[in-house]
Amino acid sequence: MATSTYLYIIMYDITHGRTLQKVAKLTEQYGYERINYSVWYGAGNPSKNIEFRTKLKTLLDNAEAKGSRMYFLPIKAKDMEKMRTHDGKKLAEMDYWLGKQKTLFF
Repeated sequence: MATSTYLYIIMYDITHGRTLQKVAKLTEQYGYERINYSVWYGAGNPSKNIEFRTKLKTLLDNAEAKGSRMYFLPIKAKDMEKMRTHDGKKLAEMDYWLGKQKTLFF
């Protein structure tokens, strides 16, 4: 039985600016790349990375960050590849995100 390659999307809405900066820095340190301001992707399953989750929990337990939310979404690479822009075009970054292209130019 063949296994599918998964990517993991991390999405958040952090209510406290300083906590938001710390969460973003931590997410980057654990190898995730930013897709949008509050959306990241990576190959590692964040739900299984106890150290990462523990550090996130500490940051989000801050009383000033009350009401913050964070979600992890596993997605098959072949399904992510189907993502399109609002006008039906393939995303310019998609080959880079999927590891088919090693460099991304803007």
